[in-house]
Amino acid sequence: MKTLKRYISLLMLAAMPLLGLCAGHPSLLFDTTELTEMKNGLDDAPLFKKSIDKIIANAEAALKTPIEIPEPCDGGGGPVHERHKANYYEMMDCGVAYQFTSDKRYADRVADMLEAYARLYPTLGYHQLGLSPVPGKLFWQTLNESVWLVHTAIAYDCIRETLSEARRKNIEENLLVPMAEFIMTGTEDNRANLKTFNKMHNHGTWATAAVGMAGLAMDRRELVDKALYGTDLTGKNGGFLQQMDELFSPDGYFTEGAYYQRYALWPFVIFAQCINHSRPEIGVFEKRDHILSKAFDTLFQLSYEGEFMHINDAMEKGLSAQEMVYAANILHAVEPDNAMLPYIARNYHEDCIPCIGGYRLAKAVERGEGKEPPFRTTVLRDGRDGKEGGFGIIRDTADGRNTALTMKATSHGLSHGHYDKLTMAFYDNGKEILPDYGASRFINLEAKNSGHYTKENDTFCKQSVAHNTLVANRTSHFGGVYKVSSKHHSDFVDQYVSPDGSLQAMRARENNAYADYGAGTERTLMYATLPGLEFPVVLDLTRVSSERENSYDLPFWYRGHMVSTNTDQHRSLTRLEPLGEGHGYQHIWLDATCEPKDPDSPLQFTFFNGDRMYTLTTASTSPVKGHIVHLGANDPNFNLREEKGWIVNVPKASDCTLATVIEPHGHYDVVRETAEGTKTSVTDLRIVDDSPESTVVEITYGPDGRKARFTAGKDGEYRVTAE
Repeated sequence: MKTLKRYISLLMLAAMPLLGLCAGHPSLLFDTTELTEMKNGLDDAPLFKKSIDKIIANAEAALKTPIEIPEPCDGGGGPVHERHKANYYEMMDCGVAYQFTSDKRYADRVADMLEAYARLYPTLGYHQLGLSPVPGKLFWQTLNESVWLVHTAIAYDCIRETLSEARRKNIEENLLVPMAEFIMTGTEDNRANLKTFNKMHNHGTWATAAVGMAGLAMDRRELVDKALYGTDLTGKNGGFLQQMDELFSPDGYFTEGAYYQRYALWPFVIFAQCINHSRPEIGVFEKRDHILSKAFDTLFQLSYEGEFMHINDAMEKGLSAQEMVYAANILHAVEPDNAMLPYIARNYHEDCIPCIGGYRLAKAVERGEGKEPPFRTTVLRDGRDGKEGGFGIIRDTADGRNTALTMKATSHGLSHGHYDKLTMAFYDNGKEILPDYGASRFINLEAKNSGHYTKENDTFCKQSVAHNTLVANRTSHFGGVYKVSSKHHSDFVDQYVSPDGSLQAMRARENNAYADYGAGTERTLMYATLPGLEFPVVLDLTRVSSERENSYDLPFWYRGHMVSTNTDQHRSLTRLEPLGEGHGYQHIWLDATCEPKDPDSPLQFTFFNGDRMYTLTTASTSPVKGHIVHLGANDPNFNLREEKGWIVNVPKASDCTLATVIEPHGHYDVVRETAEGTKTSVTDLRIVDDSPESTVVEITYGPDGRKARFTAGKDGEYRVTAE
């Protein structure tokens, strides 16, 4: 019966009309009707005209240089790697320039370069560098091959009608088809590409987009169908459409985090536009309640000061990234009333994409349209059905404030995920205050591991101690084992905002990270305005219960410069030692151990960042001490940034609750050399009740000893009462 059903489905696919595949070219970035509209209205869209003029200038410059197709030999950032990248940009520029000018010199340049590649490609084996389990031929990894083919397919689509049948046959049969087949299935001795092509992963998204766009450019239906529905054509075991179903949550959160959501959004929107041109009946932009538009909005919510929050393997990228330009331009064509898109384009983008959405968006910008979208306090659910935890954000933009508090309680995040359940980050005053490290990688800097992730990305960045989250027995969550971590997710319990906005809270739970120790963790973050204090404070409640005694560390990695502690410091003045031997601890230098002067008093640690001070005050149900640390141990190639941290250490406990108040305070003017409010207002912190029903924390602050009580009840009850 299953065989019969599959046979019938294949017959139905074969019987479908070849919509768009024989409708002429171009049909990827734009079709002929859209091209006419863009060419006739250039003067009405200055930003768009500027972008087209730049493309034509790039194409003209390319004509003045010889074609270079070197033998592949190096990694990201190497001269040969960069030459092949420059070639696909050049071909795309020349293809678009031909369509906008009808100057056949540009089309001939593309054709000549494609024929040069058609001579080289059949001679290539796997890339010699051997850095990737999925090696390419032109590039060290197949991912780059896919990116190359996405751009080249657009170029070929633009000039295909200028070619003789013989030239088309040569280019397609010796280059484009073999490359598409290689990206899709690999070779007989290595089928890793096949797994990647059908995989739910950003590499799979690029691969399906590349093969599908090449198929559309060549009018080869079989390639397009496999790109859409997977290599078995069922739509259940791979393919672009299944990726849209699986990789985003209903809220538009991409399971690998913001950095890779940004990267994957590019092939998602560009191939979606191609599908919309050729097979509008699929309704790709309407799929899953406009999931691609939701993904764009989610990326905005995952930004702070225009930069994306560092989740999992993340580096410096933000709303100005080229992927966001593609997304805003293409989405505007299908959602012209989305006021966010012209706002983003006006404030973050310097150019447009040569597509109808880019043209119309530029006109909207010229008319002054667009509205800044509000930042929201929200939980972005993870998982295809939104049932694999979530990423919580508390925002405060009232009265000129610019604060964001986050908690990551998601699934692992595929191969780019970290062992960082219930980690938190704090952004304030336009700066990262308590950050997430992100990743150790120097993209396209060949001298740094050929532009690849450094080994310290695995040995430190992915480990739990690299994050602001609880670590037991100096061992990472799930023992640092990917296959185990990938089976579990945290659970977001609730999020709360008081009617007047003076109190916001969120809570999440993790019961599997330390299952071997019989330990479960719950974390509650409360953000509250207290009378008499200039800035709101954060209360971080971390509760752990275990069947055995363990040691616990709660790191707070901070940006800024240390000011003081209220402890006795035992400083390492002449010799540094690593804090531990594995799970990331081997990379941490121990600068000082801090013992409380009074065992009944909380620990305090103060640092400044920019013009503001921050004090962390911690009370615990078990004895604690502090460690002042910085990164750099066992890092022979200086791959790690010299980040600084304050680690609250519980030497031995089974059940333990840690309450930490984060207080922003004071003003520091380095130019005028003035400082005020440099000492914390918090004079005492006590956990006055800690039961399964609720935890109550009392804070004493100010010169008059004012008191406030924070209550976090198990049934979503959150209160702050202040004198």
